[in-house]
Amino acid sequence: MKRFLIILAILFSVSAIFSQQPSDAAAVPDSASVAADSAAVAEPVIVLSDEEKLCKQAADDFMAIFNDWDVTRDYNILLPRITAYADNYYKTGTEPNESNLKDLKILKENYENLLGLDISETLMNLLSMDLERVNAELEGNQQNPALLGYLEKMDFDRIKALDEFLVKENKTNSSITPYVETLRPVFKNIRRYSIGFDEMLTAVYNEITRVTDKRVYFLYIEDDVKNKLQEISVRLSDEVNKKIPEYEKKIKDDIDSAYVKKEAAAKAGDEALEKQMYAKWIEARKVNIDKLKSAEVSRLTGVISGFVTSPGQYDVNRTLIKKLQEKSPDLEEYIRNLLRVKFYNDLNSKFKVYFRFEVENGFRKFRVNIFIASLFFFGLFFYVFTTVKKKRDSIYIRRIPGLDAIDDAVGRATEMGKPIIYDSGLGGFSSPQTIASMLILRSVAKKVAEFKAEIIYPAYDPVVLQIAEEMIASGFLDAGYPEDHKKDNCFFMVSDQFAYAAGLSGLIARKKPATALHFGYYAAESLLISEAGFAAGAIQVAGTTEATQLPFFITSCDYTLIGEELYAAAAYLSRDAQVLSNLKLSDYGKVIFGILFLLGTILLTINSDWTFFSDLLSTY
Repeated sequence: MKRFLIILAILFSVSAIFSQQPSDAAAVPDSASVAADSAAVAEPVIVLSDEEKLCKQAADDFMAIFNDWDVTRDYNILLPRITAYADNYYKTGTEPNESNLKDLKILKENYENLLGLDISETLMNLLSMDLERVNAELEGNQQNPALLGYLEKMDFDRIKALDEFLVKENKTNSSITPYVETLRPVFKNIRRYSIGFDEMLTAVYNEITRVTDKRVYFLYIEDDVKNKLQEISVRLSDEVNKKIPEYEKKIKDDIDSAYVKKEAAAKAGDEALEKQMYAKWIEARKVNIDKLKSAEVSRLTGVISGFVTSPGQYDVNRTLIKKLQEKSPDLEEYIRNLLRVKFYNDLNSKFKVYFRFEVENGFRKFRVNIFIASLFFFGLFFYVFTTVKKKRDSIYIRRIPGLDAIDDAVGRATEMGKPIIYDSGLGGFSSPQTIASMLILRSVAKKVAEFKAEIIYPAYDPVVLQIAEEMIASGFLDAGYPEDHKKDNCFFMVSDQFAYAAGLSGLIARKKPATALHFGYYAAESLLISEAGFAAGAIQVAGTTEATQLPFFITSCDYTLIGEELYAAAAYLSRDAQVLSNLKLSDYGKVIFGILFLLGTILLTINSDWTFFSDLLSTY
């Protein structure tokens, strides 16, 4: 029995060994198994949606337009021009890097010597900070690879401050005099080279931009790039417009959902939730198809960008100047790529504009209220204008006390035999305050002519001076005394705020006028001018809409036109139909908006949804 069990165990072991050996069929894999293994390691196939296919096609068409442009022609035009800018900077006179290297060594030596002297703490700090910059430049850590010792904005300001402090301290500390005499020319030289570099870099940038802009313009005309971009935009806009029913449904569902939640919160007595849902309901009502279409344009533009490889970022920087200076082997490729980037950016911007225009053009129904309101105000304006034109002399305007004083002031000047000084402030010829001042000037000039007085007009702006001369001449002509007008009394003073204030104050002090009139735009000089008139004993009438200057005029002048009284004075004195119309229309506008404001206040007070008026006045 024991032998039988041993033999059985041996047979079982042998059979197990043979069962683990591969068969002949398994040793050679068949074609089916090879295919299966290949499929297991192959990359997954990317399946694009219809929208992604459309965006990819748009991206391919866009890149085809971009790749059609041959940069060689523009490169050949541009290279000698920008090279000339660099050569003029580096090769005219002393080479900037060599000059700055010499100057940096001088700075280092003198800074170290100055720090060993008894100087102020401020000067010591400035010297220490700039010495760090100088050492870094000399050690090869240049801020600008194209110019050794180049001054950044902060360094430029520090050098300027250092120059001023050296001069100031030299007055009390004669031990630094030799260093001041040495350093100041060095400061001037380094600043000159830094400014020249910035100007040269700006010129190179402008030249590259000009050439590429011109090329884009000609491509639009010659190669019909505009039509190609519009064709791409039309295809994409059709895709967006297909979703309009979906947008309309979404807008309606969002409004209804927010309203139902608001009502449910109101019934449950949850005021906080009701308020929150009410705000969401209002926000949902503000959403319109145009906003959703605009958002879709931005989204699709992002999808298209995923299929486009941008050539890089447009940056005309110091690296380009370094390559131009050294005639770098990769200069041509660098400039070519720079041109490609600029052209790509311009083309991409045009495409985005066309795409958005194709989607968002058309009549915007949600702004019909704005159209109706515009028609209403235009109609109101023409009605007021025609009415005023017929009845300009009988239209009532509240009498302003300052205007009554003008007649007395002109009469006083005549009695005293002294001139009248009139100024219109700092405003330009397009400023509403200056326009109102010129209309007042004409009326004042007419009264001056009638009273046989003299008027002087010192101008801040040369263009306003020409207008003022015509206004004064017209005023004398209206009075019937054109020969009494003295052109020499109208003159240009200066176009600097405080220089003008000083000049006008000096003129008032010398002439001792009987009357000084100030109407127009004023800033910090108002008090200086009016105080000079007060000291001269003149009757002063002023007017401005600048709220910050009114307190000074009110304090130092006899009469002041406050705010829009300046415009009312111009209308009252000139009786010009257009000016009167604007005045009346502004009054009507105040009444209309006042009524709307009052109505809105009442509706909010009674907690009304007031959706009708909200929709009527909304611009979304």
